[in-house]
Amino acid sequence: MSWPLRIAALLAAPAALIADAPPAPAGAAGAVIIMTDTFMFEPSAVTIRAGETVEWRNASHYRHTVTADPKLGSAVLPAGATPFASDELPPGGTFRQMLTVAGTYRFFCMPHEGVGMTGTITVMP
Repeated sequence: MSWPLRIAALLAAPAALIADAPPAPAGAAGAVIIMTDTFMFEPSAVTIRAGETVEWRNASHYRHTVTADPKLGSAVLPAGATPFASDELPPGGTFRQMLTVAGTYRFFCMPHEGVGMTGTITVMP
């Protein structure tokens, strides 16, 4: 197998694993996202399965929010999804949200959206 084909196969492998994975138990943690002192969500993009929960952890010295409500900023939700938003999370705080509607969710931190503190969650059926 040529190197370009090997690389393509390696890049395709994670998508195949997600597509073939068994359904997760309701409320299972599908991803953990860290809020940083550099005003970022890390990782900035995650993929989970419908019914899994995303947990955000504030590892910074600043207060942050998790906001996925188009009325409050640049959030984007799939059709049929309910908007959500955390309170301000102090350093060390956490927020969890179960996502049940497949599609792409764009979320942001209200105080730091202007400096690019945004993220994306792709929910697979």
